[in-house]
Amino acid sequence: MDYDVYLNLKNKKEKQLNPYAVFLEDNMTHDADYSILDILPPVNESQYFPTLIKFLKKFEIDTGLKVKIAIHPKSFKDFSHLLKDFELLKGNTAEIVKNSSLVLLHASTSISYAILFNKPVLFLTSYELSKSWIGPPIKNLAQVIDGKLINMTSSINDAFKLDSFLNIDKEKYKNYLDQYLKMPNSLEIPLWEIFTKYISENFKK
Repeated sequence: MDYDVYLNLKNKKEKQLNPYAVFLEDNMTHDADYSILDILPPVNESQYFPTLIKFLKKFEIDTGLKVKIAIHPKSFKDFSHLLKDFELLKGNTAEIVKNSSLVLLHASTSISYAILFNKPVLFLTSYELSKSWIGPPIKNLAQVIDGKLINMTSSINDAFKLDSFLNIDKEKYKNYLDQYLKMPNSLEIPLWEIFTKYISENFKK
């Protein structure tokens, strides 16, 4: 379905905005799925947000890119008081990624949009996250696309250079696209059009 969203946006001209990075917030501390799956959040609010905010502010200073935060569509808790220094957006993640210069994330499935729009990706972990069950998925996803992985805790005194974050491995992006988003050589039309076309051509009365 992410590919259908991409098809609706791919030919639209990118908005001429001041360059920015987007952080894909993925409900790290209060996702409803945790109770459904009977698992604990990988990190608690008091551990997570101070580390994230400190990192994002330093990232903005060092790189010159403002950070916009794309709130998870299922996020039910209001964190605006904690993230008041950043622009918070919800409901248009694909468009925000399309118009961005760089995508920051942990292990959000919205990485699909970064892959589809060929945006460089910076994976973020921390001491707490790396020790939790979400640590290996973050690391593995970074390896799949050869993305840069940064520990927000240990790197806070490093100098962040924007140029070092802007490379992408086109071959691995293409491999991710083929394996997880769209069958190679399938039609460049929405999923339901493919389905109805197949039905109409193969199940005629």
